[in-house]
Amino acid sequence: MTYSRRNFLWLTGATSSLAIATSRWMPQAQGASTVDQDILNQVLPFPGQYGEYYQQAKIKAYHLHNQPTESILHQALESFWIDVFKQTQGELFVTPIPLDASMPAGDPQAVQLVAAGRFEIVSVAGPIIDKLCPEVIGIQNIGFIHESSQDVFEIINQPLFAEIFHQSVSRYNLTYLPHGTFNNGMRNITSIEGKPLYTIEDFQDLIIRVPPSQDISETMKALGAIPKQYTMNQVFTVLQNGTVQAQENPLSVVKGFQLYEVTKYLNITNHTWSGYNMFFNTPFWESLSVSVQEVISRLLPIYQAQQIKAQEDYNTQLFSELTEELGMIATQPDTSMAPRKLVPVYRSIYQQLNPQARSLIKAKLEAKTGVSF
Repeated sequence: MTYSRRNFLWLTGATSSLAIATSRWMPQAQGASTVDQDILNQVLPFPGQYGEYYQQAKIKAYHLHNQPTESILHQALESFWIDVFKQTQGELFVTPIPLDASMPAGDPQAVQLVAAGRFEIVSVAGPIIDKLCPEVIGIQNIGFIHESSQDVFEIINQPLFAEIFHQSVSRYNLTYLPHGTFNNGMRNITSIEGKPLYTIEDFQDLIIRVPPSQDISETMKALGAIPKQYTMNQVFTVLQNGTVQAQENPLSVVKGFQLYEVTKYLNITNHTWSGYNMFFNTPFWESLSVSVQEVISRLLPIYQAQQIKAQEDYNTQLFSELTEELGMIATQPDTSMAPRKLVPVYRSIYQQLNPQARSLIKAKLEAKTGVSF
């Protein structure tokens, strides 16, 4: 599907305001009638093929995420849900809604609304939910341990991870499925003019935006930086007005949110991995027929693998674009001493993990730090 950013944001507003009215899995509770929906479909038509799919579907649902429409994540979700629609013979059609439908509180609000049943599905990065499920999610958030996205997926695509992750979030009315995490790549630090990073000492007193995450905040503090927590929709502004001097995110976020306009240095720290964990509202998931659930579960690993590769290829392309076309200056900071400095943070995160989660990360922590866990 192709449409302009302005048109999609209009569509986002229309679909998010109609999400409850059009959800078929709890129609009586919402009081929406078929006649009302038919009228709305006439006065608020959707464009092109999207509209045809939407009108044909028996069940309509909405999938929140914080990336722009141009992102690899959004494109992957569009393709995934269209395939689900086709393979369920039109039973389910899911609309991915970018930028968390412009919610003022961003990702945390999106997760809350899916847990409450206001929307049906959300994809969210690990740092946003480290207080929600600290007994598992710390595996994704540990800094300066994973060398690449592949390292992380070798852990989180194990059946044990999916099992304990689902158990952890199920108490919040959320359902996680195996292979339900998509890729965004390794996080790097971009910083303003005059604040390049060359050594670990350059972290000292660096005022850096971090997501609302205990794990990442403690990591930056241990390196001497001063972390400030802001949601993604605030990052451009706090860099522009000088509230912070740096931020950390994958390259796709630097490009997608135009952070190259307000930062100068692209410091390749590869300090933490970032991805998007997909959660379903549990009553919605359980309301789907077994055949629809099977289609979703079967297609997830296929689209996950495709998205992982597409995101890695895109990140490689973005490095050249950001440095050669958009004027950023790349540095390659020496962070070899970071794991030893972070042992107290690692121990804190590790102690919060349940025994099964610890078993997935213990050997890697010990190899990186040279100490026992």
